[in-house]
Amino acid sequence: MISKPLARNLLGYRILIIKEKDTFKFKEANSKDIKQLRLGIPETWSDADIFRTNEFKVSEKGSFDDVFNRLVSGEFDYTTFGANEVESIFKNRASQHADLSIENSLMFFYPFPLVFYVNPKKPQLAVRIEKGLENIENNGVLNGIFDSYYMLLIENLNLNHRKIISLNNQLIPDQFADLKPDLKSLSL
Repeated sequence: MISKPLARNLLGYRILIIKEKDTFKFKEANSKDIKQLRLGIPETWSDADIFRTNEFKVSEKGSFDDVFNRLVSGEFDYTTFGANEVESIFKNRASQHADLSIENSLMFFYPFPLVFYVNPKKPQLAVRIEKGLENIENNGVLNGIFDSYYMLLIENLNLNHRKIISLNNQLIPDQFADLKPDLKSLSL
């Protein structure tokens, strides 16, 4: 593993999709309030274990293709997706249901670093990738790449003004367990 997280932990910022009529349930909610609601997650997704470990009510079943039908039918109160993907998922899937929307006042956060893995038989490749990442991080190229792909998304989702509910992620290596939300790193 190349232990230099990429994408500023953007995958760990989880945005909710809800029924529009339930907006009031989330607007002023805190962690305790949200724990009383039910989260819907497709079967086998690792998010289910993360939320359960953090004492959230989880409905884990079905597939990605039916999660929005299940949300609309009232089987659960919300579902979440990474900030990096939620707009696309909403546009291509959830928007087919007129009564669904992206919740705009809060988000979950848990450490979910994007890292490179290299075949253990290729240690020189690992060193080369690590050095290359260090170089483009130091010279600003990595920031430029991130900003060109994600800055508009970060602004559209208003990430810097959402309430954050932080969760522990027991599924990641110990060296990343202390990653905290850092919205300043997501700003220009």
